[in-house]
Amino acid sequence: MSRNPPVKHHYTPRFLLHGWTGDDGKLWRFTSPYLGKIAIKRVAPAEIGYQKHLYSIPGAAPDKAQAIEEKFMSALDDQAADAHKLLLQGKVALPQKLRSAWSRFLMSQWFRTPEGVGHMKQAMASLLAKDDPALFAKYEALKKEDYPPSLDEAIALLDPHFAEHAALQVMMKLMDDPTNGHRLNNMQWFVREVEGGHDLLVSDKLLQMGHGIFSDSGYLTIPLSPLLMFCAVKQPSLGKAIMAMGRNEFVSRANRAVVRRAVEYIGATDMSQAPFIEKHFGRDDHPTLIGAIAKRYADGEVAGSSG
Repeated sequence: MSRNPPVKHHYTPRFLLHGWTGDDGKLWRFTSPYLGKIAIKRVAPAEIGYQKHLYSIPGAAPDKAQAIEEKFMSALDDQAADAHKLLLQGKVALPQKLRSAWSRFLMSQWFRTPEGVGHMKQAMASLLAKDDPALFAKYEALKKEDYPPSLDEAIALLDPHFAEHAALQVMMKLMDDPTNGHRLNNMQWFVREVEGGHDLLVSDKLLQMGHGIFSDSGYLTIPLSPLLMFCAVKQPSLGKAIMAMGRNEFVSRANRAVVRRAVEYIGATDMSQAPFIEKHFGRDDHPTLIGAIAKRYADGEVAGSSG
């Protein structure tokens, strides 16, 4: 029997979303299909945080088109799921393999959303469209009589999807960047519990960062469940300040960022925060890391570090 390759690519993995589900195995999903319009539906984790063919390789044969999802993203999420189980128990002193797996998962959240993939593809197309006299001169020197007249035509003839392929390859390298992975591994990790009021919300912008993540005042947060927030800081004093912040203020700040920066969806355990979500959904045009990196590519620079 032939196997159907996965075409629904989850940029928010189901292992994370399961924490927001109720006894029926579903959570509340808020989307904004039109400006000013909010659609609400109760759905299973399989029906949230995904886009069909998000990481598909354009032009590839059907049995190879989903290779990035099957071989890279699935493996990344499977390892992160093992780390997530321990983090839910408050165990932040993870074995090195799982610590690195969680750091890799955090880095993937910088790039793998529909917005992020779109930024990267557009930027790569801009980069490849720029004039590069040295490269064009080299092609002129090496081309033979039956070669296409220009390098642009040669690339288009060999692979009309070259820019998209290159963007996906760069994206995977950035998700597995050893320099930034080492930086994340060496930050102080802790989990903050927030029981006693409104739950934490989840969205396509569930990863929040501030003050230059790898600077002395930098930090990173991501909700592990409706009641638990993973935090990473450079300086222990900042970690103490985060833990000392009032519970309601902490949740309010976290949910405001998650909701106002959302683009694709917001997930919730119940409807108690529906008015807040409807009022603030996607209200911040917040610059993202992938947007900044994509701009560097579009401007002809090389993106190799996010710190």
